[in-house]
Amino acid sequence: MRLHVEEQYDHEDNSQTVYSFTNTKAFSPISVISTEVLEEVFEFAFGMSFGGQGYHRNHRAGGIDRRRNGQIFADTFQGKLAEFALWDFFISNNLEVPKPDTEMYEEGIWDTSDFEYKDIKIAVKSTKSYGQLMLLESEDWNDEGLYIPNLNTGNELYHYFILLRIQPFTQSILLENRCLFNDIIDKDSLKELIMQQEYSYDIPGYITNRNLVQLIENNYFIPQGAYLNVIHEKNKMDADNYYIQTGHMHPINRLIKILQNL
Repeated sequence: MRLHVEEQYDHEDNSQTVYSFTNTKAFSPISVISTEVLEEVFEFAFGMSFGGQGYHRNHRAGGIDRRRNGQIFADTFQGKLAEFALWDFFISNNLEVPKPDTEMYEEGIWDTSDFEYKDIKIAVKSTKSYGQLMLLESEDWNDEGLYIPNLNTGNELYHYFILLRIQPFTQSILLENRCLFNDIIDKDSLKELIMQQEYSYDIPGYITNRNLVQLIENNYFIPQGAYLNVIHEKNKMDADNYYIQTGHMHPINRLIKILQNL
């Protein structure tokens, strides 16, 4: 099911393209993320941003916005937290997968995949608790659904893509505390801010690599510069993305059964 698309006028009477949800899922938390995980993910995200210990690109594939360290921290923290949450979910379902990698790689060195289980590669995507889309930046994927940065490495094929939603949303926390756009920050103050939160997650669903190819073939696509739901700067798409709505994704328990039967 596609997003609804219409032209609306902004406050300067300019026509803008707005995409609206048509098939949603309510946030239904599965579990609370432990303090130990929060601490480990904090150290990783801080090192990859303010700490300057690893490389994390300061823009999205095809994006025009250049992210500050606060934004890189928030995105890195969110993404790695989702990996740990899924790892815990897998373990609780008797799927023995390696613990998420917190190695801080230099530029040009990539993870082969977020998770691998019996030669099945799984990508993890995350969004806010009220998010309703899995977004895949179009410049990262070719028409065969292969991950372009990993082409010719043997690691370009992801078999499954899982979406997790995290509450609260780290970007919002940093924005409310006026440090999202910082390039320097006191580490202890930021850690205190993060550690006083209670993070929970849900898993609205997953898609297969074949589903991704179908999205590409059928042009399930939101262009750079379009808006989601309302005309507001925070809802403006920074890069071209393929999309699928949460209400159209496969239930996670189906994938768990598939993996358990391998």
